[in-house]
Amino acid sequence: MKDTWEDKTDAEVDAGTMSAAVLLAREQVQSDAQVSLLTTLTVIFIILLGITLLTKDLNFLSLSLLKPLRTLAEEMQSIVQLQIAGLNMEEVKMEKSCAEIRMINRIFNNMKKAIKSWGKYVPWPVVQILLRAGVDAEPGMKTKEVTIFFSDIAGFTTIVEHLDPEQSLLLLSRYFNDMSKVIDDHQGIVIEFIGDAILSVFGSPMKNPDHSTACVKAALGMLSALDKINHWALARGLPEIRIRCGVHTGRVMIGNMGFQSRMKYGVVGAEATVADKLEEINKNYGTNLLISQATYQRISHDAFVIRPIDVLRFSHRGDSPKAEMVYNVMTKDRLGTIKHKLRPVATLHMRGIRRYRDRQFAEALELFREVNSMMKKLMAVEEDPPAVLMIKRCETYLANPPPLHWDGVWDEK
Repeated sequence: MKDTWEDKTDAEVDAGTMSAAVLLAREQVQSDAQVSLLTTLTVIFIILLGITLLTKDLNFLSLSLLKPLRTLAEEMQSIVQLQIAGLNMEEVKMEKSCAEIRMINRIFNNMKKAIKSWGKYVPWPVVQILLRAGVDAEPGMKTKEVTIFFSDIAGFTTIVEHLDPEQSLLLLSRYFNDMSKVIDDHQGIVIEFIGDAILSVFGSPMKNPDHSTACVKAALGMLSALDKINHWALARGLPEIRIRCGVHTGRVMIGNMGFQSRMKYGVVGAEATVADKLEEINKNYGTNLLISQATYQRISHDAFVIRPIDVLRFSHRGDSPKAEMVYNVMTKDRLGTIKHKLRPVATLHMRGIRRYRDRQFAEALELFREVNSMMKKLMAVEEDPPAVLMIKRCETYLANPPPLHWDGVWDEK
């Protein structure tokens, strides 16, 4: 059997090889290389095309779906965090989004308008509490100590008689807007507008242990805001306005009043009417801010310039009410060692009131005359109404002393 080439070793094959043939395959190699290069370029092109199309699809997805959803999520988060007053009420345009997203956005915008409108009728803190609790509003009130503020525009009935209805509405709208902002800034809530009057409460539903001080600061802030309002009014041919304010701290029934289908947030009780009465009796003393003894006892006397005005009885105290002092908050006091220029006047007026209550009418008379003289110089006024009133009373009692058990309340009879 003959050996085949496969059976021979490499050495045997080399020894038996007499000649060799060389095959020329250059064209085949070049052809294979071109095909390989073309294939590689085609794959690269396909990959780049895919990336381009994917990027375009992602941009479309972002514009039509992700970005609108992100905007809606941020707005919803505002509601979840109870930042209702800060909601963007302008409708976000989403023409490039899909139909479903546009429908969700339209529904959500309607919901925002409904919640925002609700807050115009109900105090925002009440709305926030209901949203936080996730419950329906139900009638119910609790007894709680709060500070109540009541204000009225002096002579507003006479003012509106000389204005067109549109002018009256314009003036009241600006007034209510600016006053409400001051109340909001001091954590109070507006209970209601009664004609040109404002009734607000501090200490509920938002908890504030220093609600008495917050209310007095708000009242002074409202009096200061009048300057800006009057400047605006004069530029439009509208009359200047002045307001009288009353502040009282006491226990009242506060909460949702009414019945299941119609209710409001309000206050009731004997103490709820004191602020209204204090506002009214400002007329007797020529003052613009009176506070009750209960409020005076709960605020820092160093933070304000306060003077006692008179001893009064309120009918809500019962058949034999206890005489109580009423105070006039003149202004805020300065911090530091340099006190407000009216501080000495308030101190002198307080000394006069003490002499008056101690039946030392001659000494009280001289002190009140000095108060009146100081106020003329410091405030550039013709006279100080509270001091002048007490001067007249002292003169009356010097001529006709009050009864032996007189409690300091002026008897107009």
